[in-house]
Amino acid sequence: MDICQAFLNREAIPGVRFMHNDYVQVVSGELAGSFGSLVTIVELHPDPLLVLELETGCDVKVRQSAVKLIKR
Repeated sequence: MDICQAFLNREAIPGVRFMHNDYVQVVSGELAGSFGSLVTIVELHPDPLLVLELETGCDVKVRQSAVKLIKR
């Protein structure tokens, strides 16, 4: 399975709670309190690593455990 393409297609990926373009809030780490939309997935294990486009337009990498869903 190509996880990047599956993520872009909004297909369910085992162990991944989010989908492409989900609007999330960072809840831990140095970016806590930031909001943005999920762009892609970088790796699955042990804690999926996602690319988040912040509202400022910057892309950052965040762990799945560090974000919560605001709007799907």
